[in-house]
Formats: sequence, structure tokens, C-alpha cells
Amino acid sequence: MKTGQKKNTRIGISIGAAVGILALAAGGYFVCQGRTPKGYQDYIVQKEQYYVEYSDQYDYWDVITVEYPVLSGIGEEQTEAVNKLLYDTAMEKVNFWHLFPDAEVKELQKKYKIYSSDVRCEVPFHSQYLMSVHFQETYAPISPVNYVHKTQRSVNVNLMTGEQYLLSDIFEMNDDFMGLWCEQVEAEGAYGDLIVNDEDTRETFLMWFLDEDEEAGESYLFTPFFYMDEDKNFVIGLSYDPKPSKVVNDLPVNNSFFAYFESADLMPYRTDSEFWDWYGQSGNAGEILACEDLQDNLWLGKDAGVWDYLERVRGKKID
Repeated sequence: MKTGQKKNTRIGISIGAAVGILALAAGGYFVCQGRTPKGYQDYIVQKEQYYVEYSDQYDYWDVITVEYPVLSGIGEEQTEAVNKLLYDTAMEKVNFWHLFPDAEVKELQKKYKIYSSDVRCEVPFHSQYLMSVHFQETYAPISPVNYVHKTQRSVNVNLMTGEQYLLSDIFEMNDDFMGLWCEQVEAEGAYGDLIVNDEDTRETFLMWFLDEDEEAGESYLFTPFFYMDEDKNFVIGLSYDPKPSKVVNDLPVNNSFFAYFESADLMPYRTDSEFWDWYGQSGNAGEILACEDLQDNLWLGKDAGVWDYLERVRGKKID
């Protein structure tokens, strides 16, 4: 009798595994055939905040306000995977510079007076299949008076599978693509003549987008990012965040380059990723809820006095 029960258990597990594999295969089949499944219409994204104000746990002060989205209402496995990805992405700099420092950061922490970080998140695109999340962060290792950096990053996920899409997954990263990107950045004019559409600039930025510039990579962490808006158009950019050896007080405050693109202009550069099948049949779905008790950052918040100080020191308005 016991032997029979074990056999039935093994058979049950095998059947369950087979059903799961078939379900995944069916999802892929529907996408390949242009018939996507129904997707998730009624999920909720609730914004939360990790908040610390002078914890007294370190040899320096800490003021941290990190907003991040929490997803519910989709499959259990996808929910767990996506929420971990969202939280880890929101906390990326806090983890690196503060909570989980490596040996190089620990050495730098001896100079810390205050560590502060302020992260805000938006979910500009959310369909029954895909969700696009944009994070903007202002952070300051050592001191928020002299060492301030603004950066961006993103998460783009498939709600059906939990898969994350990177920029290089959905677009061909080559000289032609960089020509389009440089041309649009130059046309928008946010960076003056720093970025122009010439061969040297395209080559340099392509290496940075692909993280193939070993010399620059010793000083900066290059993070390509993209996110979509409600009209299914794209913002595409690159953040370059200083590594511990490069943290000095005369670096630019803004450490990102980005530009806005109409979806139609990007069509020639699409890869054969299944992303585009989900994207093509996506419509608005889900509900985004604001953080119920969002705290402002004393040092790096919108109305903090540090911005007036930096404007006086640098002689220009800090965006």
C-alpha cells in the first residue's frame, strides 16, 4: 500500500510538471501565432517607501527615502519574481553605498558624514502583459552638501512570465541605432554640444551602452535604460554613475543622458524578441496607487536647502 502511494505521488508530480511545461509552451505558441492569452486586467501596483531618518546604527548619519512599487493580482511566481526585481532595483545604490558595502566602499565610508538617498518611481506604462517602471534617484555618498548625483534606471517586465527586458533585448545596438539616438539627443538640445551625431560620439556611446569601454568602466558604472509611456512611445537613455575611486566633489550632478522617441522611428531597429508580440497587443490595464505616507527627504528632497547652496556654488540652476 505504501509503495502504491509513493508511485501515485510521483505520477502526480510528473503530471503537474507536464501541465506546467505545456502551459508555458502554450503561451509561447499563442505569441508565435499572434494570438496572445487574455493577460491580467485587474492587477494593482501599490507604491511603498523604505524610510530611514538618522538611524544611529552607523558612524555617520543616514537619511533614506526610497519609493518602490509592489505588484499584486497576477500569478504567484511572477509576483514574487517581479516584486524582488523592483525592490532590488529601487534599492540598488542604497545597497551598494550603504547597506552592503564592499571593501572599497567600506574604506570610503570612513569619510562619510551623511549618506542620503532619495528615490522616486513612476509606472508610465502598464498593460495586461507588460509593465514599465522608471526610477529617478538623487544620492550622496560622503556628504549631500558636496557629493550629489542624480541618476536613472528602469525595469521592464512581462507580467505573464516574469521575464525582464533589457534595452539590448529589444533593439539592435549598432552604429545605425546610435546614429538615431545621438541625432535625437542633439535635436532635443538638453546637453548642448556634448552629444552630437558624429562617428567618434557614436562609437564612444555604443561602447558605453554595451559596457565595452574597459578604461571608462574602471571609473563609471554604465547603465542603459528605457521605459515606455502611456502612448507606447519610448524614452531611451544611459546613466554613468561614479565608482568609489571616482567620487569627487566636482562631478556633474546629473549622471544620465536620455531622449524621447516615437515608436515608429524605432521600428527598423527592433530585434526578433517576443517582447514585440506582447507590446503590439498591449492595452492599458491595472491600477497604480500612490504611496499613502510618502516622506520627503530632509537633505535631498525637492525643497531641501542643498539645492540653493549648489546653485550658488556652481552658478547655475540644478535641474
